[in-house]
Amino acid sequence: MGLFSKSEPTNVAINGQRLQCQVCRHEAFWGRDVQLHTAVATFFDLEWTNPSARCYVCANCGYIHWFLPQ
Repeated sequence: MGLFSKSEPTNVAINGQRLQCQVCRHEAFWGRDVQLHTAVATFFDLEWTNPSARCYVCANCGYIHWFLPQ
């Protein structure tokens, strides 16, 4: 999958717990960092100031799991 950081899905642990897809319970994901956008930042052309989130896309059903930095 060209859009994601690795060609093969991997298992993921969040806070020491193995991530399972909330939809199909699959345990392999593609990971990617994405930038969050707000209307105000977009209006003023300041998208680069917005925070990022980590997304994991289920390799089975495609459901996207979002995680904000802690």
